[in-house]
Amino acid sequence: MHSARIRATSLCLFVVAVVTGTAGAEKQEPAEGELLSIIVVKGLDGVASHRWSVFTVQVGDIIYTGSGKRVRHPLDDYNEGFKPGDKVQAEIRGNDMTIKKPGVRALKTKIMKRLSANESLN
Repeated sequence: MHSARIRATSLCLFVVAVVTGTAGAEKQEPAEGELLSIIVVKGLDGVASHRWSVFTVQVGDIIYTGSGKRVRHPLDDYNEGFKPGDKVQAEIRGNDMTIKKPGVRALKTKIMKRLSANESLN
C-alpha cells in the first residue's frame, strides 16, 4: 500500500513536470533579419575533405553563424535558394536556427557562433 502511494505521487510529479516543461517550449515567432553571407568550409565534422555550407544571419544586434547541410558535390546548390543580402526570418531555438524566406523552403542550421553586431567577425 505504501509503495502504491509513492508510485502515485511520483506519477503526479512527473505529469506536472512534463506539462510545465512543454508550456514554456512554445514556438516563438521568427524574427526579421538579413542574410550576410553564405560560404563553404571544410572539416566541420572532423573529416578534412567534407564540405559544409555556412550561413551568417544578422537578427537585430546579434550575428548568428550556422552550419547547414553537407555539400557532397562541387556542383551542389549550397546556397539552398538564398543569397547574401536577402531579407529573411530566423527562428532561434537553443542551438538551432531555422532560416525562412518567401518562395524558398525553410533551412535548418546548427548555430556555431553568436556575436554582438559591434564585435569583430574574426
